[in-house]
Amino acid sequence: MARDGNGSRLGYLLAGVGLFHQAHRAIDDCRALVEILACDLSNTDRSGLAALLERARRKTMRIWAEQSPFELKHALKQRGYRWSDGADGRPRSWYIDVDEANAATETEFLRTTIYLRDVEPRMQAMNAINRFSTRT
Repeated sequence: MARDGNGSRLGYLLAGVGLFHQAHRAIDDCRALVEILACDLSNTDRSGLAALLERARRKTMRIWAEQSPFELKHALKQRGYRWSDGADGRPRSWYIDVDEANAATETEFLRTTIYLRDVEPRMQAMNAINRFSTRT
């Protein structure tokens, strides 16, 4: 875990679940993380690990707003789009990840607000394996 001058992010997470952690040995950090994942989330009876696994298994779609008008970048940013500079082989474009069930709504937003015409934006199915890979 990365540490800053005010303590560790791990310590912050532990404090959020009412635990304290002072050691900075790898094995202690791993045990602390297991404790965090074992805790039930607030207002639910599910553990952090159960929520993490559910989210990791959820299929999402990455929708690219390629060649979108520059003057509409604020509308894309407000909607949650992020910029890819293309340095990692991905398109140089704005993009957003949405649940598969919301892909049609997002495509309609691009058609009616960004492009003002019927378009089929580039879409990629994302999963736990390729979501954070630079090879997608």
